[in-house]
Amino acid sequence: MKKRSILFAFGLFLGIAFSACSGSDGVVPINIPSIDDDVCCSQDDENNINQILAGLKELTGLSRQSVEGYTLKVYARTANLYVGYNDLYFAVEKTESGRHVKDFAVTALSPLMDMGMMKHSTPIANKYDQIESYPIYHTWVAPLMAGEWTLPISYRIKDLSGTLPGAPITIEATPSDQVWIKSFKWNDQTYYLTLASPQNLKTGVNTISAYVSGKGDDSTLPYLPASEVFTIDIYPTMPDMGNHTSPNNEPLQPQDDGSYQGKLNLTMTGVWDIHLHVKDASGKTVAGGEELSDLYWTISI
Repeated sequence: MKKRSILFAFGLFLGIAFSACSGSDGVVPINIPSIDDDVCCSQDDENNINQILAGLKELTGLSRQSVEGYTLKVYARTANLYVGYNDLYFAVEKTESGRHVKDFAVTALSPLMDMGMMKHSTPIANKYDQIESYPIYHTWVAPLMAGEWTLPISYRIKDLSGTLPGAPITIEATPSDQVWIKSFKWNDQTYYLTLASPQNLKTGVNTISAYVSGKGDDSTLPYLPASEVFTIDIYPTMPDMGNHTSPNNEPLQPQDDGSYQGKLNLTMTGVWDIHLHVKDASGKTVAGGEELSDLYWTISI
């Protein structure tokens, strides 16, 4: 009798234990960690992304804006943005893990300067290039003047879309009184000539890029690269050295990516004025002129 009671108690214990560990259908649940489909890649690729971004400066006034569990980050080559050409880079992280998200896009930038009596935008790129095969995107913006700007960023992260207004950001004057952006008028429209990456120039022959942007009827909308085709002759001179020039310069010609590219020979360090002669498709002068024209960029190397 005692033996029979012990067996009964043991069977009851097993039944209770089995019932406690089973679901309603009698299947024991097993917790398997889910794969995060948001993040982009392997740990090696993640390390490469971090290495690329480590060579840039995060613009904290524009980035670290959380969007439903994601953080949009904005980077530049320098800690400050200047009047004229600036590279911008974008990446998105999972806020919780810090891993980079693969499915996102910046769909628009809307820079604006509010001067009280008037508001105006500025030249920007009309595309966002991916850096290698990583989820980092590049564009450029060229503020027209120093002061306080806002830079709203429209985005898509997976199936989320919206616009982040961004905190006001201060645009600095160009170093050493350099001039990286100039304007001209043609056919009652205002255009802007932006020299790309002016701080990367060095002595010797440089391949240079520039953009021609058109201001529309609504000055608060971004000024996009112009549809008109130009050729831009360049005449570099050194104002502190009797305006001596340099040989082997080549005109800026239109490229498939919307930029203009040419060759600029800087034979020594110092301040250079790069005089510009803008011509239309038929070769007729649009702005500036040969040699010491009144349309020029100023750079220092």
